[in-house]
Amino acid sequence: MDYVIRFLAEFEVPIYLVLGIVSLVYLRRVLMALEEKRSAIFGLEREAAQRKVVSATSVLILVGLLTVGEFVVATFLAGELAQQPTFATPTIEVLTTPTTTLPGVIPTDATPTPTKYPQAEIEGVQSACINDVLEIESPVHMQEISGVVELLGSVNTDNLGSYKYEFSTMGEPNWQTIAAGSGTRIDESLGNWYTSDLTPGEYMLRLVALDNDGAEQSACVIVVTVAGD
Repeated sequence: MDYVIRFLAEFEVPIYLVLGIVSLVYLRRVLMALEEKRSAIFGLEREAAQRKVVSATSVLILVGLLTVGEFVVATFLAGELAQQPTFATPTIEVLTTPTTTLPGVIPTDATPTPTKYPQAEIEGVQSACINDVLEIESPVHMQEISGVVELLGSVNTDNLGSYKYEFSTMGEPNWQTIAAGSGTRIDESLGNWYTSDLTPGEYMLRLVALDNDGAEQSACVIVVTVAGD
C-alpha cells in the first residue's frame, strides 16, 4: 500500500494530464450525443442518443472520482506517510578499522574507531556523520535527486530521544524541517523528502539527533542537487 501511495504522489502531474484528456474526450461525446438527441426525429434514434449520453456521463463521473482520489492521496496520505515513524529494536554491529601489523611489532588490543561517511564540509556548518551512529546512506553526498526521495540511514546516538531531518539552500543556513521521528534506526528508512516544488539547485540535507529533552546532540550534513523536472 505504501508503494502505491508513493507512486501516485510521484506521478501526480502525469496522472492529472491523463485524466484531463479522458474527460475532454468524453465531454465531447456527451455534447455530440445531446446534439443527436435534439435533432432526432424517430423515437429509436432519441433512445440511442440518450444511451450515449448516459454512457459518456458515467465515464465523466468516474474520472471525477478518480481525480478527487488522486488529490487526496497525493496531498494528504503521502504527507502522513512521510511523517509516520517506524519503531524497531535493531541489533548494533560494531565496525572496526583494519590495522596493519609491521614485522617485529607485536599487535595490541585497541578500541575500534567509528568510520566516517562522506559529508559536507562547509564553513559554519557542523557535521559529524558516523557509520551506524548518525548517517545518511541514501541519497549520498553530491547526488542528483528529484521527485519523492526516500531517506535511508542510521540514528543510534547515546540518550537518543528523537530525530528530525531538514534542508536548506546553500550559503547562510536556513533550516526547514521536513519531518521527524523517534526510535533507533540502523540502515533503515527515515522518511521521504518531496522535492518537486523546490527550485533546482544545490541544497544541504541535515539529519539531527535529539536527546530526551529535545536538545540537539549532533548532526550529519550532506549536499545534494535537486534536478528540474
